[in-house]
Parts: sequence; C-alpha cells; structure tokens
Amino acid sequence: MQRHFGLNDPPNPTLLPTPILASFRVVFLIRDPSAAVPSLYRCFLPPLSAKTEDHHLDPTELGYRELRIFFDYLYPSDEKRSSFEDGEPGDRPLLIDAQDLLADPSMTISTLCRHLGIPFSPTMLEWPGKEDHDFAFALFEKYAGYHEDALNSTSLRPNPPKTCRSREEEDAEWKRKYGDEAAKNIRSAVNACRDDYEYLRRFRLKIPDQY
Repeated sequence: MQRHFGLNDPPNPTLLPTPILASFRVVFLIRDPSAAVPSLYRCFLPPLSAKTEDHHLDPTELGYRELRIFFDYLYPSDEKRSSFEDGEPGDRPLLIDAQDLLADPSMTISTLCRHLGIPFSPTMLEWPGKEDHDFAFALFEKYAGYHEDALNSTSLRPNPPKTCRSREEEDAEWKRKYGDEAAKNIRSAVNACRDDYEYLRRFRLKIPDQY
C-alpha cells in the first residue's frame, strides 16, 4: 500500500521530504526490549566500549517511541484497520518481529518478498564473500562496536527463540552478567520501551508456518 499524504495529515516526523518519503515502501523491524536492551548494554562495557566510546545507556535513544510515531504517521488508525481487513499482499504495513525472523529466516523473508511483490531467493540469507563483508564494514565504520556479531556473520540461520522467562529470571541473569546497578538500568530501559514494542507487535507480519 502506498501512503497518500494530504494537507490535513500531521507533520512529517522524519528528515525526509514528504514527496520522497511517499515513494518508499517502508519495512519495520522490531525486537523485544528484554532481548534488545541487554544486547546493546554490552556495547557500553569493555572490550566493545573501546570501539563505541560510549559508556552510558540512555533509554531515550533506543528509538521505540520514534518508531511508533513514524509507523502511525505512515499508517493512521483507519488505514491500519482496513489493511488488515483486506489482507492482500501490498495492502498492509510491513513489520517484522526479530523473534519471527530468527525462528524461521527463510519463511519470514519469503513472506516479506511476497508482500513486496519481488521474487525470493535463498541467497538473500547468505553473504559469504569478502566483497560483501568489506562493503558492510565500510558502511558501519562510524558505528564501530555496535554491530560486531552481524558484521562477522556469513548467513542468517534459524535460531529457536528462548523459552519465555519471568521478570525475576531476567533480572537475575542481568545481575549475574552486569551487576546490580546495571541490571536496574536495563530493567528501567526495558520498561520504558515495552508499551511501544507491544503496540507495534500487534501489526507484525504473520509467518504462515509459525501460527
């Protein structure tokens, strides 16, 4: 679905001029903050902090609220509702939850391709060549330390989701890994992002073999 912007729309929340923004089909990727925030916190500790040159977790920089604002700008309530009622490829928001992507990369990306109207190829899940790695490292050089795992990978393989853990189990793991004070900061950041994540997750693509 291509978004048609009108004079009565709210202000564009991005830095992209509206005519250019209207020409894109935006794909959103979200991740449970209980997984995303602890993973990010590693970047503020040695040895990664030597690369990131950052030592402080700021919940306002995690982007969940901004992503929700952008999502609602592209898909106002009436358009989201009609899109899900129609249910046809190309007629709905494209939002992927990282948990679905990791559980079944092939099915998730092929479902996304179907909605985009482009052919799926298994080679989309692999980037083994040196040229691919050099290209990625050059693009992310200014964000050194934040994407080490992705930059050193060669493919996207199924990674079954962890069993659902209680809040107490999460807190205990964070205390063990990062200490009491850090665990409190992580929990505060996770709580700050939770409502926006759960709101966005309602609109995620349903992957056929997972439901």
